[in-house]
Amino acid sequence: MKILLVGRFYEEGLATLIKHELELLGHQVIGFDPGPKLHAFGSRAAYYVHRVKSIAHGAIGTVALALGHSGQIGALRRTIEASPGLELTLVCHDFLTPAEAAEVKRLTRAPLVLWYPDHIAAFQRHMFLNGPYDFLFFKDPYIVDILRRNVAAPVYYLPECFSPTALPVPEDGEPIDKRYQADIATAGSMYAYRIAFFRNLAGYDVKLWGLPPPLWMNLGPVAPMVLSRFVAGQEKAKAFRGAKIVVNNTHPAEIWGTNVRTFEACGAGAFQMVDWRPGLSQLFEPDRELVTFGSLRDLKEKIEYYLPRPDERRAIAAAGRVRALRDHTYEERLKLLLDTVAGVRTGYPEPRVALAKGEGIAIG
Repeated sequence: MKILLVGRFYEEGLATLIKHELELLGHQVIGFDPGPKLHAFGSRAAYYVHRVKSIAHGAIGTVALALGHSGQIGALRRTIEASPGLELTLVCHDFLTPAEAAEVKRLTRAPLVLWYPDHIAAFQRHMFLNGPYDFLFFKDPYIVDILRRNVAAPVYYLPECFSPTALPVPEDGEPIDKRYQADIATAGSMYAYRIAFFRNLAGYDVKLWGLPPPLWMNLGPVAPMVLSRFVAGQEKAKAFRGAKIVVNNTHPAEIWGTNVRTFEACGAGAFQMVDWRPGLSQLFEPDRELVTFGSLRDLKEKIEYYLPRPDERRAIAAAGRVRALRDHTYEERLKLLLDTVAGVRTGYPEPRVALAKGEGIAIG
C-alpha cells in the first residue's frame, strides 16, 4: 500500500516510528512534516532552540488561521502530485486544518485517518472534528466513548505501544552501567504535576530522565533527581532497566487509558509501577506483568515491599516484557489500524467501564 504519512519526523517521534514499522510491513510511505525541522535533543541549548522554532512556527500558523489562510496547502499539493496512486493518508496528530484535510481527500481520493497519540488535555483546537476524516483513532477509551456518544464521530480505540527495534534491550546478564542505577526512575516531560508527585519520593534514590524543565519551575527537593537529559533507544532501555523500579505517574488527563511509557517500560524488561486506570487491566495483568498503585500511600507501601525483593521484581518484569512483545508493538497496532480501515476489524476492544452514580468507576 502507498501511504501518505503526516507527522513530525524526529527521534522517537510517532511519525518516525510508524514510517519505520510500515516499511518493515512492506508498505511504501511518503512523509510530510508540517513543522520546522527538528534536530536531536542532545543538549539544553538544542532543546531551547527547538522550543523557539516551535513557538515561532505556532505563532505564524495561528495568525494565518485567524486570517483564513493555510500555509501548508501548497506543500501538501506538491507532495501528493509527486506521489500518484496514494491509497491512504495517515495523520499523526491534529496537524491539518479542515481546508487542508479536505484538499488531501480531494487530491488523493483515499481514506483519511487520524491516529491521535495524546490525552484529552492536548486537544486545543481539535480541528479533526471539523475535517473530513474517515477514521479517528485515540489512545484513551474515554475519548472514544464521549465522542461517539455526543458527536457520532467515526472513532476507534487504539492504545499506545512500543517499538522493539527502536528500544533495543541489553543482553541478559549484561552488567548495569552505574550511570543508570537507581532505586526509582522514569523518563518524560518535567511538568508541574510530575514535579509535585516526585516531591513525595525525595527520600529515595531517584533519577528523572528527560528534557530540561521550564526555567520558571520551582523544583525544590526534586532538583537532585532531575538529570535534564533526553534518553532514547538503547539508552532509554538502560535507564529503565538500571532502576529497581520504574515509577510511571501518568498525566491526570489520562482518564481511562494509559501512556506510552507503560508499554516502553514493560517492553524494555523493566519492573514498573503505574497509576491505576480503568482500562489498564485489559492491557496488562496487574501484579503479574506490572504493578499498579491507586494513591501515594499505596505507592509507598509497594515501593517498600518490592525494593528488597529483586526476584519478585525480575519475574514481573520478565512477564511484562513477554506481554508487551506479544500484544503491544507498533506492528500489531498498525495491522489493526489497517484492518479497521479495510472493514475487517473495528479497532482495539474497548474496556467496559460503568460510571455508577455515587459509587465512582467500576469495571463491568
